[in-house]
Amino acid sequence: MKNHFIFGYEGNKREEVDKIYNSLNLDKITTIVEPFCGTSALSYYISTLHPKKYKYILNDNNKILIELYNILQDKEKLKIFEEKINEKAKNCDTKTKYLNEIKNWKTDVADFYICHKIYKIRHGLYRLDYVYKYLDLSMCPIVKFLQEEDVTIFNLDAIEIIKNNDNKKSLIFIDPPYLLSCNEYYDTLQTTHQNIYEYMHYNDIKKYKCRFVCVIEKNWIINLLFEKIKNKIEYTKLYQWKKRVTKHLIIRNFENNKPDIVYS
Repeated sequence: MKNHFIFGYEGNKREEVDKIYNSLNLDKITTIVEPFCGTSALSYYISTLHPKKYKYILNDNNKILIELYNILQDKEKLKIFEEKINEKAKNCDTKTKYLNEIKNWKTDVADFYICHKIYKIRHGLYRLDYVYKYLDLSMCPIVKFLQEEDVTIFNLDAIEIIKNNDNKKSLIFIDPPYLLSCNEYYDTLQTTHQNIYEYMHYNDIKKYKCRFVCVIEKNWIINLLFEKIKNKIEYTKLYQWKKRVTKHLIIRNFENNKPDIVYS
């Protein structure tokens, strides 16, 4: 799937959504829940296959990301945001000026956008010496999804979202930061990322009322955590910019309603 979001974002599952979708059983499901939504790649992908069919609950504990989501969902807020970005772009025509303008990218949503769009994820992907012309985010697929589908957005603890939506009509998809490759998330300010693994350990996902699916990087800790779960699919993941190959697992508390595809 082509990038549906307004910029590249770490952990984006757009290249894996078909594998994840093919592992799902959506019979009698009315609500798709993403407690760690990030770019909401799976929800967006499902909406392209089944327009107007599901309700979507998107959550992330990154406040600045959720502030951006709320802007993208509101046409008036989006227009004001575009004007702000365009003003910054008009006044910043060199790399030095751009970098000086995004010092507040952790607290200011406009700087957050500029940082990710131009600088943060993959150095050299965008020309920093180019004067960016008028920005029209309304053309981005994620904006259409947020504005036209039944989408509710939260900035809560992921475990709270799981508890609140553990019912037979919900499919909860979690994609938490990985234990061995996202260590920057595991600090005292990011308790959700620490506690989700402990929560899954002490709360057997087989006993959840909802259909629960988790995508996680395979390692010995994960093997121990989910050793009793039979419904697992393994696939190869290539991080192109790092030139690193790893294995990911799709872990479920349900059986698929069609034969699973085995990925190498």
